[in-house]
Amino acid sequence: MGHAVAGPGTSRVLRAVPWAAAAAVRAALLWAPGHPADLAAFHAWALRLAEVGPWRFYAPGLFADYLPGYLTLLWPLGFLVRAWPSAAGQLVKAVPAAADFAVAALLWRLGGARGQVAALAYLLHPAVLLAGAWWGQAESVSVAWLLGGAVALHGGRPGWAGVLFGWAALTKPQYAAAGAVLLLGLACGRAGLRTLVWSAGSCALTTAAGGLLFGLSPVGLARLALSASATYPYGSVNALNLWYLAGLNWRPDTLPVLGLMASVWGLLLASLAVAWVTWRVAGRGDPGLAALGAAAVCVAAFALATRMHERYLFPALPLALASWVLGQTGAAFWVALSAVLLANLAYGFGYVASFPQYATPPWSALWPVLSGPASYGAALATVLVAGWSLGAVGSAARRAGRARLVP
Repeated sequence: MGHAVAGPGTSRVLRAVPWAAAAAVRAALLWAPGHPADLAAFHAWALRLAEVGPWRFYAPGLFADYLPGYLTLLWPLGFLVRAWPSAAGQLVKAVPAAADFAVAALLWRLGGARGQVAALAYLLHPAVLLAGAWWGQAESVSVAWLLGGAVALHGGRPGWAGVLFGWAALTKPQYAAAGAVLLLGLACGRAGLRTLVWSAGSCALTTAAGGLLFGLSPVGLARLALSASATYPYGSVNALNLWYLAGLNWRPDTLPVLGLMASVWGLLLASLAVAWVTWRVAGRGDPGLAALGAAAVCVAAFALATRMHERYLFPALPLALASWVLGQTGAAFWVALSAVLLANLAYGFGYVASFPQYATPPWSALWPVLSGPASYGAALATVLVAGWSLGAVGSAARRAGRARLVP
Protein backbone atom coordinates (compact mmCIF):
# COMPACT_ATOMS: atom_id res chain seq x y z
CA MET A 1 0.00 0.00 0.00
CA GLY A 2 1.55 3.36 -1.03
CA HIS A 3 2.10 6.35 1.17
CA ALA A 4 0.52 9.68 0.33
CA VAL A 5 3.00 12.45 -0.34
CA ALA A 6 2.07 16.04 0.40
CA GLY A 7 2.11 18.12 -2.75
CA PRO A 8 3.24 21.74 -3.12
CA GLY A 9 -0.31 23.00 -2.53
CA THR A 10 -0.59 21.10 0.75
CA SER A 11 2.81 22.37 1.85
CA ARG A 12 1.80 25.98 1.19
CA VAL A 13 -1.40 25.51 3.18
CA LEU A 14 0.52 24.07 6.13
CA ARG A 15 2.96 26.99 6.04
CA ALA A 16 0.04 29.43 6.01
CA VAL A 17 -1.57 27.97 9.15
CA PRO A 18 0.67 29.70 11.75
CA TRP A 19 0.40 33.01 9.86
CA ALA A 20 -3.38 32.70 9.90
CA ALA A 21 -3.26 31.85 13.60
CA ALA A 22 -1.13 34.95 14.25
CA ALA A 23 -3.66 37.07 12.36
CA ALA A 24 -6.56 35.55 14.32
CA VAL A 25 -4.87 36.22 17.67
CA ARG A 26 -4.24 39.83 16.68
CA ALA A 27 -7.81 40.27 15.51
CA ALA A 28 -9.02 39.14 18.94
CA LEU A 29 -6.53 41.35 20.80
CA LEU A 30 -7.68 44.43 18.91
CA TRP A 31 -10.76 44.34 21.16
CA ALA A 32 -8.73 44.13 24.37
CA PRO A 33 -8.32 47.39 26.29
CA GLY A 34 -4.98 48.86 25.23
CA HIS A 35 -2.93 51.58 26.88
CA PRO A 36 -5.58 54.22 27.65
CA ALA A 37 -3.34 57.29 27.43
CA ASP A 38 -1.54 56.23 24.26
CA LEU A 39 -4.69 55.16 22.44
CA ALA A 40 -6.46 58.38 23.43
CA ALA A 41 -3.56 60.42 22.06
CA PHE A 42 -3.42 58.47 18.78
CA HIS A 43 -7.19 58.80 18.42
CA ALA A 44 -7.11 62.55 18.97
CA TRP A 45 -4.14 63.06 16.63
CA ALA A 46 -5.77 60.99 13.87
CA LEU A 47 -8.94 63.08 14.06
CA ARG A 48 -6.99 66.34 14.03
CA LEU A 49 -4.98 65.21 11.00
CA ALA A 50 -8.20 64.35 9.17
CA GLU A 51 -9.57 67.78 10.06
CA VAL A 52 -6.65 70.15 9.39
CA GLY A 53 -4.11 68.05 7.48
CA PRO A 54 -0.45 67.53 8.41
CA TRP A 55 0.78 71.04 7.54
CA ARG A 56 -1.35 72.60 10.29
CA PHE A 57 -1.18 69.72 12.76
CA TYR A 58 1.39 71.13 15.19
CA ALA A 59 0.01 74.21 16.91
CA PRO A 60 0.64 76.09 20.17
CA GLY A 61 -1.07 74.41 23.09
CA LEU A 62 -1.35 71.02 21.35
CA PHE A 63 0.28 68.12 23.14
CA ALA A 64 1.99 66.01 20.48
CA ASP A 65 5.28 64.38 21.44
CA TYR A 66 5.54 62.27 18.27
CA LEU A 67 7.47 63.17 15.14
CA PRO A 68 5.83 63.12 11.68
CA GLY A 69 6.67 59.48 10.85
CA TYR A 70 3.90 57.74 12.75
CA LEU A 71 1.56 60.70 12.38
CA THR A 72 1.70 60.24 8.60
CA LEU A 73 0.11 56.81 9.07
CA LEU A 74 -2.49 58.24 11.43
CA TRP A 75 -3.50 60.85 8.84
CA PRO A 76 -5.52 58.54 6.51
CA LEU A 77 -6.59 56.55 9.55
CA GLY A 78 -8.28 59.68 10.88
CA PHE A 79 -10.85 59.59 8.09
CA LEU A 80 -11.72 55.98 8.98
CA VAL A 81 -11.94 56.84 12.68
CA ARG A 82 -14.24 59.74 11.84
CA ALA A 83 -16.44 57.44 9.74
CA TRP A 84 -16.53 54.61 12.34
CA PRO A 85 -15.93 56.22 15.76
CA SER A 86 -17.08 53.11 17.62
CA ALA A 87 -14.14 51.17 16.09
CA ALA A 88 -11.51 53.84 16.82
CA GLY A 89 -9.51 51.70 19.22
CA GLN A 90 -9.41 48.74 16.86
CA LEU A 91 -8.44 50.90 13.89
CA VAL A 92 -5.58 52.54 15.77
CA LYS A 93 -4.23 49.22 17.04
CA ALA A 94 -4.50 47.65 13.58
CA VAL A 95 -1.50 49.72 12.41
CA PRO A 96 1.17 48.07 14.63
CA ALA A 97 -0.61 44.71 14.27
CA ALA A 98 -0.19 44.93 10.49
CA ALA A 99 3.42 46.11 10.84
CA ASP A 100 4.18 42.88 12.73
CA PHE A 101 3.59 40.97 9.50
CA ALA A 102 5.97 43.24 7.60
CA VAL A 103 8.69 42.54 10.17
CA ALA A 104 8.00 38.79 10.02
CA ALA A 105 8.13 38.83 6.21
CA LEU A 106 11.54 40.54 6.33
CA LEU A 107 12.84 37.93 8.79
CA TRP A 108 11.46 35.16 6.56
CA ARG A 109 13.22 36.74 3.58
CA LEU A 110 16.58 36.25 5.28
CA GLY A 111 16.23 32.66 4.12
CA GLY A 112 16.43 29.05 5.19
CA ALA A 113 14.76 27.19 7.99
CA ARG A 114 16.04 29.71 10.53
CA GLY A 115 14.37 32.56 8.67
CA GLN A 116 11.05 30.74 8.83
CA VAL A 117 11.49 29.97 12.52
CA ALA A 118 12.45 33.56 13.28
CA ALA A 119 9.43 34.94 11.41
CA LEU A 120 7.01 32.69 13.29
CA ALA A 121 8.78 33.21 16.61
CA TYR A 122 8.34 36.94 16.15
CA LEU A 123 4.70 36.75 15.02
CA LEU A 124 3.66 34.49 17.89
CA HIS A 125 5.90 36.05 20.54
CA PRO A 126 3.93 37.12 23.64
CA ALA A 127 5.89 40.38 23.94
CA VAL A 128 5.17 41.29 20.32
CA LEU A 129 1.46 40.60 20.83
CA LEU A 130 1.45 42.68 24.01
CA ALA A 131 3.25 45.70 22.55
CA GLY A 132 1.27 45.94 19.31
CA ALA A 133 -2.17 44.37 19.03
CA TRP A 134 -2.89 44.65 22.77
CA TRP A 135 -1.13 47.88 23.82
CA GLY A 136 -1.41 49.68 20.47
CA GLN A 137 2.11 51.13 20.42
CA ALA A 138 4.19 51.87 17.31
CA GLU A 139 7.43 49.98 17.97
CA SER A 140 6.85 47.39 15.25
CA VAL A 141 6.28 50.15 12.68
CA SER A 142 9.71 51.64 13.34
CA VAL A 143 11.29 48.17 13.30
CA ALA A 144 9.70 47.45 9.92
CA TRP A 145 11.34 50.60 8.51
CA LEU A 146 14.69 49.70 10.10
CA LEU A 147 14.78 46.11 8.86
CA GLY A 148 13.46 47.16 5.46
CA GLY A 149 16.26 49.71 5.17
CA ALA A 150 18.87 47.11 6.09
CA VAL A 151 17.50 44.62 3.52
CA ALA A 152 17.43 47.33 0.84
CA LEU A 153 20.99 48.42 1.63
CA HIS A 154 22.32 44.87 1.57
CA GLY A 155 20.47 44.34 -1.71
CA GLY A 156 22.27 47.22 -3.38
CA ARG A 157 19.54 49.86 -3.15
CA PRO A 158 21.11 52.60 -1.00
CA GLY A 159 18.62 55.29 -2.02
CA TRP A 160 15.61 53.28 -0.87
CA ALA A 161 17.54 52.23 2.22
CA GLY A 162 18.01 55.88 3.16
CA VAL A 163 14.30 56.57 2.65
CA LEU A 164 13.36 53.71 4.98
CA PHE A 165 15.95 54.67 7.59
CA GLY A 166 14.62 58.22 7.43
CA TRP A 167 11.05 57.11 8.11
CA ALA A 168 12.33 54.95 10.98
CA ALA A 169 13.93 58.03 12.54
CA LEU A 170 10.77 60.06 11.98
CA THR A 171 8.71 57.33 13.65
CA LYS A 172 10.88 56.57 16.67
CA PRO A 173 14.02 58.74 16.93
CA GLN A 174 14.95 56.73 20.03
CA TYR A 175 16.18 54.01 17.69
CA ALA A 176 18.30 56.23 15.43
CA ALA A 177 21.50 54.80 16.92
CA ALA A 178 20.43 51.30 15.90
CA GLY A 179 19.82 52.54 12.36
CA ALA A 180 23.24 54.17 12.27
CA VAL A 181 24.91 50.93 13.38
CA LEU A 182 23.06 49.00 10.67
CA LEU A 183 24.13 51.53 8.06
CA LEU A 184 27.78 51.58 9.14
CA GLY A 185 27.94 47.83 9.68
CA LEU A 186 26.70 47.00 6.19
CA ALA A 187 29.24 49.28 4.48
CA CYS A 188 32.51 47.73 3.34
CA GLY A 189 35.35 48.95 1.13
CA ARG A 190 35.41 51.95 -1.20
CA ALA A 191 32.07 50.99 -2.75
CA GLY A 192 30.66 50.73 0.76
CA LEU A 193 31.81 54.27 1.50
CA ARG A 194 29.95 55.57 -1.57
CA THR A 195 26.89 53.57 -0.53
CA LEU A 196 27.13 55.02 2.97
CA VAL A 197 27.22 58.59 1.66
CA TRP A 198 24.32 57.95 -0.73
CA SER A 199 22.17 56.32 1.95
CA ALA A 200 22.94 58.99 4.54
CA GLY A 201 22.04 61.72 2.06
CA SER A 202 18.79 59.98 1.14
CA CYS A 203 17.97 59.56 4.82
CA ALA A 204 18.60 63.24 5.54
CA LEU A 205 16.44 64.35 2.59
CA THR A 206 13.63 62.01 3.64
CA THR A 207 13.73 63.27 7.21
CA ALA A 208 13.67 66.88 6.05
CA ALA A 209 10.80 66.19 3.63
CA GLY A 210 8.78 64.53 6.38
CA GLY A 211 9.24 67.59 8.55
CA LEU A 212 8.26 69.97 5.74
CA LEU A 213 5.06 67.99 5.15
CA PHE A 214 4.10 68.95 8.69
CA GLY A 215 5.24 72.54 8.35
CA LEU A 216 8.53 72.01 10.19
CA SER A 217 11.93 73.17 9.04
CA PRO A 218 14.91 70.92 9.87
CA VAL A 219 15.61 73.16 12.86
CA GLY A 220 11.98 72.96 13.95
CA LEU A 221 12.04 69.20 13.59
CA ALA A 222 15.16 68.98 15.77
CA ARG A 223 13.53 71.19 18.39
CA LEU A 224 10.45 68.98 18.39
CA ALA A 225 12.60 65.87 18.91
CA LEU A 226 14.40 67.51 21.84
CA SER A 227 11.18 68.72 23.43
CA ALA A 228 9.64 65.25 23.03
CA SER A 229 12.58 63.70 24.88
CA ALA A 230 11.95 66.15 27.73
CA THR A 231 8.32 65.09 28.19
CA TYR A 232 9.29 62.45 30.76
CA PRO A 233 12.49 63.71 32.46
CA TYR A 234 12.83 60.76 34.81
CA GLY A 235 15.52 58.23 35.60
CA SER A 236 13.21 55.49 34.39
CA VAL A 237 9.67 55.47 33.02
CA ASN A 238 8.77 51.92 34.07
CA ALA A 239 11.92 50.58 32.39
CA LEU A 240 13.44 47.82 34.50
CA ASN A 241 17.04 48.93 34.07
CA LEU A 242 20.01 50.40 35.93
CA TRP A 243 18.08 53.46 37.04
CA TYR A 244 15.17 51.40 38.27
CA LEU A 245 17.69 49.55 40.45
CA ALA A 246 18.96 52.94 41.65
CA GLY A 247 15.44 53.88 42.80
CA LEU A 248 14.82 56.50 40.10
CA ASN A 249 11.65 55.12 38.55
CA TRP A 250 9.42 58.18 37.98
CA ARG A 251 11.98 60.32 39.82
CA PRO A 252 13.82 63.24 38.13
CA ASP A 253 17.01 62.29 36.31
CA THR A 254 18.52 65.56 37.53
CA LEU A 255 19.10 63.97 40.93
CA PRO A 256 22.82 63.60 41.78
CA VAL A 257 24.45 60.18 41.68
CA LEU A 258 28.15 59.96 42.62
CA GLY A 259 28.68 63.65 42.00
CA LEU A 260 26.89 63.89 38.64
CA MET A 261 23.25 64.07 37.59
CA ALA A 262 21.78 60.71 36.70
CA SER A 263 21.04 62.02 33.19
CA VAL A 264 24.73 62.76 32.66
CA TRP A 265 25.76 59.30 33.83
CA GLY A 266 23.14 57.75 31.59
CA LEU A 267 24.31 59.73 28.56
CA LEU A 268 27.95 58.88 29.22
CA LEU A 269 27.36 55.15 29.74
CA ALA A 270 25.02 54.77 26.79
CA SER A 271 27.30 56.81 24.51
CA LEU A 272 30.31 54.67 25.45
CA ALA A 273 28.34 51.52 24.67
CA VAL A 274 27.18 52.88 21.29
CA ALA A 275 30.70 54.06 20.41
CA TRP A 276 32.21 50.68 21.30
CA VAL A 277 29.65 48.75 19.25
CA THR A 278 30.11 51.11 16.29
CA TRP A 279 33.89 50.63 16.44
CA ARG A 280 33.52 46.84 16.43
CA VAL A 281 30.88 46.72 13.68
CA ALA A 282 31.55 49.56 11.23
CA GLY A 283 33.06 48.74 7.86
CA ARG A 284 32.77 44.96 8.00
CA GLY A 285 29.90 44.51 5.56
CA ASP A 286 28.53 41.63 7.60
CA PRO A 287 24.70 41.76 7.87
CA GLY A 288 24.58 39.34 10.80
CA LEU A 289 27.12 41.36 12.78
CA ALA A 290 25.36 44.61 11.86
CA ALA A 291 22.05 43.23 13.16
CA LEU A 292 23.72 42.00 16.35
CA GLY A 293 25.37 45.39 16.84
CA ALA A 294 22.06 47.20 16.38
CA ALA A 295 20.41 44.85 18.89
CA ALA A 296 23.24 45.45 21.36
CA VAL A 297 22.88 49.22 21.00
CA CYS A 298 19.15 48.95 21.76
CA VAL A 299 19.73 46.78 24.84
CA ALA A 300 22.64 48.85 26.17
CA ALA A 301 20.86 52.18 25.68
CA PHE A 302 17.76 50.78 27.37
CA ALA A 303 19.75 49.44 30.31
CA LEU A 304 22.03 52.44 30.84
CA ALA A 305 20.34 55.65 29.66
CA THR A 306 17.74 57.59 31.62
CA ARG A 307 14.19 58.44 30.38
CA MET A 308 13.68 54.93 29.02
CA HIS A 309 10.12 53.60 28.74
CA GLU A 310 9.42 49.90 29.26
CA ARG A 311 8.82 49.26 25.55
CA TYR A 312 12.05 50.84 24.26
CA LEU A 313 13.74 47.44 24.48
CA PHE A 314 11.42 46.11 21.78
CA PRO A 315 13.57 46.55 18.61
CA ALA A 316 16.34 44.43 20.11
CA LEU A 317 14.20 41.29 19.76
CA PRO A 318 13.68 41.26 15.96
CA LEU A 319 17.25 42.47 15.44
CA ALA A 320 18.57 39.62 17.61
CA LEU A 321 16.39 37.19 15.66
CA ALA A 322 17.88 38.51 12.41
CA SER A 323 21.38 38.06 13.79
CA TRP A 324 20.53 34.50 14.83
CA VAL A 325 19.19 33.70 11.36
CA LEU A 326 22.47 34.98 9.89
CA GLY A 327 24.56 32.89 12.28
CA GLN A 328 26.12 35.58 14.47
CA THR A 329 24.51 34.69 17.80
CA GLY A 330 22.94 31.69 19.48
CA ALA A 331 19.30 31.13 20.28
CA ALA A 332 20.02 31.52 24.00
CA PHE A 333 20.63 35.23 23.52
CA TRP A 334 17.27 36.05 21.95
CA VAL A 335 15.51 33.74 24.41
CA ALA A 336 17.05 35.66 27.35
CA LEU A 337 16.22 38.93 25.64
CA SER A 338 12.64 37.72 25.20
CA ALA A 339 12.32 37.09 28.91
CA VAL A 340 13.47 40.56 30.00
CA LEU A 341 11.39 42.28 27.30
CA LEU A 342 8.29 40.40 28.42
CA ALA A 343 9.00 41.31 32.06
CA ASN A 344 9.34 45.00 31.15
CA LEU A 345 6.10 45.08 29.14
CA ALA A 346 4.21 43.19 31.85
CA TYR A 347 5.44 45.72 34.41
CA GLY A 348 4.16 48.55 32.19
CA PHE A 349 0.73 46.94 31.87
CA GLY A 350 0.60 46.30 35.61
CA TYR A 351 1.55 49.88 36.42
CA VAL A 352 -1.32 51.27 34.32
CA ALA A 353 -3.75 48.77 35.87
CA SER A 354 -2.69 49.88 39.36
CA PHE A 355 -4.78 53.03 38.85
CA PRO A 356 -8.41 52.28 39.78
CA GLN A 357 -9.85 53.92 36.66
CA TYR A 358 -7.66 51.70 34.43
CA ALA A 359 -7.87 48.45 36.40
CA THR A 360 -8.11 45.49 34.00
CA PRO A 361 -7.60 41.77 34.46
CA PRO A 362 -5.18 40.08 34.66
CA TRP A 363 -2.85 43.02 35.25
CA SER A 364 -4.54 44.31 38.40
CA ALA A 365 -4.17 40.91 40.04
CA LEU A 366 -0.55 40.56 38.89
CA TRP A 367 0.59 44.03 39.94
CA PRO A 368 1.54 43.08 43.54
CA VAL A 369 3.88 40.44 42.09
CA LEU A 370 5.17 42.56 39.21
CA SER A 371 5.97 45.52 41.48
CA GLY A 372 7.65 43.46 44.19
CA PRO A 373 11.18 42.00 44.43
CA ALA A 374 10.65 40.31 41.05
CA SER A 375 10.91 43.73 39.35
CA TYR A 376 14.40 44.24 40.76
CA GLY A 377 15.41 40.78 39.62
CA ALA A 378 14.15 41.61 36.12
CA ALA A 379 16.01 44.95 36.16
CA LEU A 380 19.24 43.20 37.12
CA ALA A 381 18.65 40.63 34.38
CA THR A 382 18.17 43.45 31.86
CA VAL A 383 21.54 44.96 32.79
CA LEU A 384 23.20 41.54 32.55
CA VAL A 385 21.68 40.92 29.11
CA ALA A 386 23.07 44.30 28.04
CA GLY A 387 26.53 43.18 29.10
CA TRP A 388 26.01 39.87 27.30
CA SER A 389 25.02 41.69 24.11
CA LEU A 390 28.16 43.86 24.19
CA GLY A 391 30.32 40.80 24.77
CA ALA A 392 28.61 38.98 21.92
CA VAL A 393 29.42 41.87 19.57
CA GLY A 394 33.07 41.74 20.59
CA SER A 395 33.28 37.99 20.03
CA ALA A 396 31.53 38.17 16.66
CA ALA A 397 33.78 41.04 15.53
CA ARG A 398 36.91 39.06 16.39
CA ARG A 399 35.62 36.13 14.33
CA ALA A 400 34.83 38.43 11.41
CA GLY A 401 38.34 39.88 11.23
CA ARG A 402 39.47 43.39 10.38
CA ALA A 403 37.04 46.06 9.27
CA ARG A 404 37.43 47.38 5.71
CA LEU A 405 35.36 50.52 5.29
CA VAL A 406 38.16 52.12 3.26
CA PRO A 407 40.92 49.90 1.86
